[in-house]
Amino acid sequence: MGKDTGRNINNGGLDMKRMIFLMAGLFAFLSFYQAAFTPMAYSKTAQEDQTHTAQPASDFQKAHESFLEKDFKASAAGIRKGADFLRKEAESAGIQGKKTLAASAKELDKLADSVEKGAVKSDKKLKSAFSRAEHAVANNEYVKATDSWARKEAKETGHALDSAAEHMEQAADWSGHKLKAGASRAIKVGREVSGKLVEGTRYVPEEVGKALKSMGDAISGFGKKILPGKK
Repeated sequence: MGKDTGRNINNGGLDMKRMIFLMAGLFAFLSFYQAAFTPMAYSKTAQEDQTHTAQPASDFQKAHESFLEKDFKASAAGIRKGADFLRKEAESAGIQGKKTLAASAKELDKLADSVEKGAVKSDKKLKSAFSRAEHAVANNEYVKATDSWARKEAKETGHALDSAAEHMEQAADWSGHKLKAGASRAIKVGREVSGKLVEGTRYVPEEVGKALKSMGDAISGFGKKILPGKK
């Protein structure tokens, strides 16, 4: 009987060990599942956002590199991809946005034809056209942000405001013009406010209104430097 009791105690100990082992295994599996699959879903969304915001910057960068390497056919192809992006954006833009984006896309088409023929001798023409194109996209994103804010769509406002800031920086980089202190601050504040809007926390309506106005002023002011007839 003492042996049976000892055996039962031993069996109970083994059962407890098995249960602990199984629970530890289950916890490890759940931890792995969460780590492996949740970030994948998030990163897919992040990649989609990055793909959107990468254009037309990535197309212009490749086109410029190809031009410097005297691969004019590849350069022209990159410029046309940028023009296609602008046309696609114009489809959902307002009246003024459609006009500006379409005009910039047309300029890029003409530039691509000239580059392909080897008629463009300096990359300055590419830089100027790319700056105007990025500025057109920045202005369109700014309009999206103001329209979304009027509809009380905080997340959409945040995304559009951040995109406007990004394209403004691209426009400045291609132009070679240094942004004024006010424009640089508008971009910095715009990004800070856009983060709050996307998260849906800690933003104050007054600061959103100010951020939008500052971004609009920055885009308009920079346009006077790079757009024909806007001096």
